[in-house]
Amino acid sequence: MKKWVSIALLAVVATMILGMQGCNGEEGAPTNVNISIVNDNEGNPGGGIHVTWSAPTEGTPDEYVVYVDGVAQVAVETLEDYVYTPCAEIQVAAVYGSTEKTASPIDIGAVASTVSVWSVSDPDPNHQSAFGFGSGGSATAYAITGGLHNNDIDFYITSDIRIASGSDHIPPLNTKENSASEETGTFDALGIVSPTGQNLYFTNLSLTNGGIYGLWLDPNANGYDASDNFIKAQVTGIDVATEKVDFKFAYQTEAGLRFVVE
Repeated sequence: MKKWVSIALLAVVATMILGMQGCNGEEGAPTNVNISIVNDNEGNPGGGIHVTWSAPTEGTPDEYVVYVDGVAQVAVETLEDYVYTPCAEIQVAAVYGSTEKTASPIDIGAVASTVSVWSVSDPDPNHQSAFGFGSGGSATAYAITGGLHNNDIDFYITSDIRIASGSDHIPPLNTKENSASEETGTFDALGIVSPTGQNLYFTNLSLTNGGIYGLWLDPNANGYDASDNFIKAQVTGIDVATEKVDFKFAYQTEAGLRFVVE
């Protein structure tokens, strides 16, 4: 019995070790892979990623390749590269001749959620008129009355079916200066929302059924900085009779990054 238990424990330990190795990537893979948010090729904040890594603990690679959603960028011989292609996953590989050893991927995929809200002129007290995003990226509907969730509110729906920052409400719900932009194309195809600093975002913007939008969360009301978050949004339904608006979102949890690929 004791011998059987020992073998079982060894098997568990071996499995844990293999699992830990898998978390760090293959043997011979780059180590200490990190990302930081930088400007895009045109100097717009939040549109690029600086990827850095350390050499493998064993082996000397010929070169390195950064994969963007499984597609290889041009190989480099340095310990850094830049990504300007909107994506949900980044992975770095060390190349030894025709063999590659990959580090564990970095997940930067946007978080999907939905919410339904009503305009502030809807008389039903059970119908929330505002919503906000938690740190995990999901949207939650909130009531404006009572003031219990004022600090959690990012946007509310005006009486004429517009999306507005909580700071635009009279009286202001909070001091955040969140804003929205009109985007083109389809929700799924939109990989990056509009750049800041080009008069494309508004703290009060009209909504249309099926419309695609970029949302910029600026909690410090100081323009773009590395603590801001970006979301793509679609109005999936507007019921004029009940003043109900349905949204779906993809929230980028990596602060400062405008990529919104799920």
